[in-house]
Amino acid sequence: MISAYIDEIKTGESLRSDEAEQCLNTILEKDVPNQQIAELLITLSEKGETADEILGFSRALLAKSKPVPLPSNAIDSCGTGGSGLNRFNVSTTAAFVLAAGSVPVIKHGNKGSKRPNGSFDLLETLGCEFDFEDNRLADIFAKTKVCFLFARTYHPVMKKVVTARQMADRRTIFNLSAPLCNPANPQYQILGTIDIKMGRQLAEVLRQLGRERFLIVIGAPGIDEISVAGPTHIFELTDGIIKEYDIKPSDFGITEWDYSTIPGGDNDENAEIFLSLLRNQTPESILDLVCLNAGAAFYCFGRTDSIKEGFDLSRSLFAKGLVQEKFLKYKRLSNRSD
Repeated sequence: MISAYIDEIKTGESLRSDEAEQCLNTILEKDVPNQQIAELLITLSEKGETADEILGFSRALLAKSKPVPLPSNAIDSCGTGGSGLNRFNVSTTAAFVLAAGSVPVIKHGNKGSKRPNGSFDLLETLGCEFDFEDNRLADIFAKTKVCFLFARTYHPVMKKVVTARQMADRRTIFNLSAPLCNPANPQYQILGTIDIKMGRQLAEVLRQLGRERFLIVIGAPGIDEISVAGPTHIFELTDGIIKEYDIKPSDFGITEWDYSTIPGGDNDENAEIFLSLLRNQTPESILDLVCLNAGAAFYCFGRTDSIKEGFDLSRSLFAKGLVQEKFLKYKRLSNRSD
């Protein structure tokens, strides 16, 4: 069956969402050779994945994910990666900013695939636990308004495609569908990607998946977050309607920063930056970057009426020490043995 899908895609045809869902179900449930899975992933990538194909893969992954006993009235913030730049973990840091501002955050993510620079690499380096039994997870979320869902725990079926993804040796449809597959089904989401065409497709997928409100952001110079180095293109879903617009740093009183001057790297360097942020000792560029992205999430959730108000709120939460207080509370509770 997989060979039939591959042949269809090679002709330039795209899979319907139900076909894509069945295709992935076959891979996850049957004994499909790794070489054939890798060929499928490469063929999809070379054709260019469509919204229907991403939607079908996402539905299959969500259907097989481990259930999460958490409310859906929360926000997730993540990116699809692919910029190739040294990066700071903006969305992970923003999670603690949002929680400090009373917005519930259920962040879904993973460790870095090639370098130790993912969300969960940072949490581990900071000494935070994140892989809990359901009752402990729910308790920590209730007490802190923030929790982290480790993708490898909540999507165990993905073990079936690890080898094939390595054989494909490129970004595949899983890099696009996985960030959409938070098993808690949060109704609000900030999603970053690096290409406007793909952003438009992901917007349609998230609408089909039933998000109440979202922002999909594409920042200069090709980063999957709101940029302080140039303009950011945004797709926003509100009341079932997707609208597009651009924002720029000067809209928020921010001086544009050359992205090469913004610190970021692997887990050890990012942990130092994170702790310096909590102490209000980082360069203005990284503070602006984090607060602008957190501000957009405050706006998306409805905590503020604009991204600018969210940006100002984020800066005040850092200045008052409330972000540091929230992080230390999460770290303390995550490491308790009772």
